[in-house]
Amino acid sequence: MNDVCHDPKSGSQPISGQRTVSPPPFYQRFSIKVPDEDAKSQFVNRVQNLVVKNFFLATIEKKVYKNHILWQVANALGKEYFNIFGFENYVEGDFYACLKALEAAYKALPTKAKKKRLDTIVQHIISQSEVDLGIEWREGIFWPAGAKLLDEALVNEPLQWLSAPNYHNVLAPFEKGLRHFLEAHKYPERLADTVTDMYEALEAMAKVVTCRPKRDLSGNAELFVKKLGLSDYYKKMLKDYISYANEFRHAVEESKERKPPVPQEVEAFVYTTGLFIRLAVESLS
Repeated sequence: MNDVCHDPKSGSQPISGQRTVSPPPFYQRFSIKVPDEDAKSQFVNRVQNLVVKNFFLATIEKKVYKNHILWQVANALGKEYFNIFGFENYVEGDFYACLKALEAAYKALPTKAKKKRLDTIVQHIISQSEVDLGIEWREGIFWPAGAKLLDEALVNEPLQWLSAPNYHNVLAPFEKGLRHFLEAHKYPERLADTVTDMYEALEAMAKVVTCRPKRDLSGNAELFVKKLGLSDYYKKMLKDYISYANEFRHAVEESKERKPPVPQEVEAFVYTTGLFIRLAVESLS
């Protein structure tokens, strides 16, 4: 028996108000596996189609687009600006260059309405990808995407709290570390930079909590944990955190070879940093 209700007058159309189920994406229906690099290339192409041609060129004054938005794009990518160049000439098909270009274009848009429209388009493009691109777009900035619950509690919320003026010295390296972690997909050397940045963020937070701005994190560690009202377990946890970071922060002897950090470990390091920052902000509120 057919479970779908039909309007007897139409004979074939669902009754008004009944929800229809959208079919799965094409690649799922035919079990097509899309390589990561292909998915990134498709992302860049969709940006060219939906953002550049259907949005920028269709709704923004040509002079503003050419002389302001594209100038900002070129500058963000460290390339010389030419007024005969288009978006694709600066991005050159590179996924991460495209991400940087979109961030620059967002900042250069003349109105909040235009920025909101770009928000919607970029979110749609990300949702169209056949594979997880490992990115999130939030208010004009791309961030690396990890575990959703951990991202919300240990990355997104700390970012919001750190926007307060008194946390500027914490926010800057924390944001820098997230950017480096995102870029590490293409440039593995950014993993060590991520560790260094995150360490600097937590060190800056410890200075705020302990009111000892001239002490490094090692010197502030014990008082920092005490101020947060945590047990000795967290004292050991912070000690191990410092030891791990120092493996990549300090220069190594010429006779020794530094082992590069593992992406999963660096991701855990980012979340550990977010955990201590979250606890610190809550202790000060």
